[in-house]
Amino acid sequence: MRRMKGFVAGIIFTVFAIAVCVFAVSHLGLYPIGADNPPSGLERSLAMRALDVYADKHKPEMENPVEATAANLTGGARLYEQHCALCHGGARSRISPLRDRFNPPVPQLIAQVPEDEDAWVFWVTKHGARMTGMPSWDGILSDEQIWTVVAFIKHSDKLPPEVDAAWKRMATP
Repeated sequence: MRRMKGFVAGIIFTVFAIAVCVFAVSHLGLYPIGADNPPSGLERSLAMRALDVYADKHKPEMENPVEATAANLTGGARLYEQHCALCHGGARSRISPLRDRFNPPVPQLIAQVPEDEDAWVFWVTKHGARMTGMPSWDGILSDEQIWTVVAFIKHSDKLPPEVDAAWKRMATP
């Protein structure tokens, strides 16, 4: 019985100590919130895991309805250059100069085509990712436009020559 009381007291003390630490960090300005302060490995791991699980759970259960035709890929390239290339890299610069100005760093979608399912990329594009700088494009781009951008991203490493040439012309200053 005595051991049980000690065990319960230990649990209560531990919970209280954690609560005091969380309060102190959040109310005394001890948590570095600047985008130029890299997150800890634990923070990055937890945030990325949460994003992956949530997007997997909420993504549409369908294949990309936009076919990877030259016209659709060219349209996707145009939308991508207008809305995405500044942060995610594009035809002018496959690695964006803004990549490391965000925290976590912005995925460079042209330099490394995402392996995620099209539906996952669609969901993240449509809804954004809180506290990363990734906005929600819902209401700005239609679902069809988002799917078109996803088709372009997923095929950007193997574009037909005419689409690749059109894309590079779009990025010319």
